[in-house]
Amino acid sequence: MKTLITLILSAVMLAPLPGKAGEVLPLAVDLQKAGTVADKYQVPVVIFFTATWCNYCKKLEENIITPLLETTPIEQYAQFQQVLLDKDHWMMKDFAGNDIEMKTLGPKLGVVVAPTTLFFNSKGEQIAEPIIGLTLEEHYPGNLEKRINQALEKLGNPKRLDLYKLVEESNGI
Repeated sequence: MKTLITLILSAVMLAPLPGKAGEVLPLAVDLQKAGTVADKYQVPVVIFFTATWCNYCKKLEENIITPLLETTPIEQYAQFQQVLLDKDHWMMKDFAGNDIEMKTLGPKLGVVVAPTTLFFNSKGEQIAEPIIGLTLEEHYPGNLEKRINQALEKLGNPKRLDLYKLVEESNGI
């Protein structure tokens, strides 16, 4: 596990600095569309619920999610989306195609901690255990891998994510 964290942190050093929300980790503007793509490839929709005031959210995005999205083909295993819990008047479509205010989705799903990561099928049903908070950064990649694999299994997809191997291959190690 320490080697995986070292590889991910090495990728951080090579990755450009993140910009505004949605530049690397896409904002969830249309979950119905994300669900359609996820259904086509039998992968889960992974939603990171974050807030602009949340330092743990920034650490998660800058130190783990952005490097993984920029340096590996992790998108072959899931559709990744971000929901900002504290942005007034930002509109989006939910899994049913209804227009809703982005900040209302988290509370509707019982999200009370930022960051929280949830895993869905194409219809918006949770299919893996959530990841609530960010305690130790070195545990998050393993937890993410485990939950994505739970979701892939629930979807009947035989593919399994091995982050260590994915990071190694992407970095030519």
